[in-house]
Amino acid sequence: MTEIESQNLAIARTFIEQFLGKGDISIAPEVLDENVQAITGLKPDGPINGREEYKQIFSAFYDAFPPIPGSEMLIEDLFAAGDRVVVRFRSVQKHTKDFFGVAATHRDITFIETHVMRLRDGKIVENVVSATNLEFEMLMAPVLTPSILK
Repeated sequence: MTEIESQNLAIARTFIEQFLGKGDISIAPEVLDENVQAITGLKPDGPINGREEYKQIFSAFYDAFPPIPGSEMLIEDLFAAGDRVVVRFRSVQKHTKDFFGVAATHRDITFIETHVMRLRDGKIVENVVSATNLEFEMLMAPVLTPSILK
């Protein structure tokens, strides 16, 4: 493994554990490029463009779906190749507040996600999220379907 790949793994781990896992958006300047682009179901009508939009969208999600106290995010896979890092993780979060117009259900939702990140100069410049979050998708379907299936 190269030194850059090792550095990229550490940055990706920090992003996943701190930003996504603990909702610590204060680390965004440390790990996300100012012009980062993310493709994720959290913005179904197109990519997230830029660090500020990423912080805004993720904060709203994290506020509505905080981790269940005592549950830890579990990183199942983490590897690097060149400027890419792939992370697969699992977390359980509770739907405690309205999100995209869907009223809080107070259900525990399991999220299983794979993030494919491209890094440059020590920052994430691209993050493509693939998720197996059927329960979340079904919960959000009534609101998000019109945005996706135009």
